[in-house]
Amino acid sequence: MKYRLLATDLDGTLVTEDKRVTERTKQAVKAMVQAGGTVVLSSGRPSYGVWHVAEELGLLEMGGYILAYNGGELLDCKSGRVEFSVQIPPEKIPQIVRLARAHQTAVLTYEGEYVISEDAGDVYVQGEARNTKMKVKQVRDLISYVNFPVVKLMMVGTEEKILQMEPVVQNALGPEFAVFRSEAYHLEILPAGIDKGSGLLRTLDYLGIPREAAISCGDYDNDIPMNEAAGLGVAMENGCPRIKEKADYITCSNEADGVAAVIEKFILGEEE
Repeated sequence: MKYRLLATDLDGTLVTEDKRVTERTKQAVKAMVQAGGTVVLSSGRPSYGVWHVAEELGLLEMGGYILAYNGGELLDCKSGRVEFSVQIPPEKIPQIVRLARAHQTAVLTYEGEYVISEDAGDVYVQGEARNTKMKVKQVRDLISYVNFPVVKLMMVGTEEKILQMEPVVQNALGPEFAVFRSEAYHLEILPAGIDKGSGLLRTLDYLGIPREAAISCGDYDNDIPMNEAAGLGVAMENGCPRIKEKADYITCSNEADGVAAVIEKFILGEEE
């Protein structure tokens, strides 16, 4: 088997626009794992928000991994064990929350099954909860509420607002942080050096799999480092212009089983 590992984004990639996993995708993943391959669900979502997808694909029984928080945490689906995780320095959280408040931008994080925010009614906070199938918890003061490890914070808003906030946040936080858009309305804030590419390389090292044996599938800017870290970087037909420009291969869209097509062509079909 030339390609032994598939790392795939979820939204806009593995799942359809209405967040379904198709039967063809389920069968392709099952066939790949039964043939000895490893599937890694790589998402900006928290681990809890990916768990139901892993369960639907059968990875809790067959085995597989969740690379959550845009590369910040690796979870073994079968054992439920966290293999590695990073966290934002607790002393930096107040600065980030106050920055969001000053620019009237909703900010959120995660705790167990909950999306936590001071702006629980915000349409983009609610959208994140729907995407991840999590509940929203309103808190009066996020700074005083957070007394647990935080892998990432995320500012959410209109595409125009997030474009405006990206340089503002990066300039304010400096080189200690990675600040990037994972969707048009999501601005991710993680410790520096954390992205899907570094997360995939750390996962490959942990599993003892060379990067040449890995395929990555994604649709957005935050998937580009993961595609570049893999032996074969695949963009979805519905992907943004930048990821398609840099891809080794472009598959069909998430609505047309693009990830299943990659598994069938390059893994089960053993095509170079």
